[in-house]
Amino acid sequence: MTSRRSLIIAAVVITAIVLVAVASYFISSTTKDNTSAATPTIPSEPTRISDNGFPVSQFHANEGGTKTAQDGHTRIGYTASCDDAVRAAVNYVPAESYGTGDWEQREATLNTIIAVNEDGAEYIDALRSLAKDGDTSEKMLFDPAIFKVVSCEAGKTASVAVVQRIENSSFTIDGRTVPAAVEVRVVEQLLVWEKDDWKLDFSGENATYRPETQLLYTQGKKEPSSAREILGDLFTDSDGNPLSRDGWMELAQ
Repeated sequence: MTSRRSLIIAAVVITAIVLVAVASYFISSTTKDNTSAATPTIPSEPTRISDNGFPVSQFHANEGGTKTAQDGHTRIGYTASCDDAVRAAVNYVPAESYGTGDWEQREATLNTIIAVNEDGAEYIDALRSLAKDGDTSEKMLFDPAIFKVVSCEAGKTASVAVVQRIENSSFTIDGRTVPAAVEVRVVEQLLVWEKDDWKLDFSGENATYRPETQLLYTQGKKEPSSAREILGDLFTDSDGNPLSRDGWMELAQ
């Protein structure tokens, strides 16, 4: 009896150990799945480095979304994932361009991709005034195509730092002609999940990052000849010291 009782106790102990191990495995798997859903899927070990010296991401320009906005170019209709938050952040950059010729379509697009709040409305009003009341235009480009994921919580908020290249046309004011200018800057694209899509949030409520990179501005001067030269200037402070490139990645071509 004692021997049989010992065997039963041993069997119960072994069974308990197995059950604990199985439970731990499923808990670990669930936690891992939830964590991956809350952060962008970016390769920890990129397969290659770009010619500009940045790890190449899995993301491409103009991908994602299920349809295009009123301007016929901007992709909208994303999922709540952090991967799609990154895609929205980079795809929305050109939509902030303005000019007199196609303002109606651009304004309709901005109303689609910008979160509904007072700050967003003021931003659209400012662009409308520039487009309709002036003789200038501004073209926004995601160039050079590098970005940094600052933070993301799937289906809630995201912050993605991007490089914007802004080309302003020449215009006349008070009888004086202001020459065309090019501005290259790093900005934080803040996004919020609203009405089943990622929207640009100009309220700044979820801002977590302030880029340290330099702002480049050329007016009537020769521009840097290559993306590498532009990036070299962007990631150098006013004293000539290099700034950190940690976390920055380049879009796949």
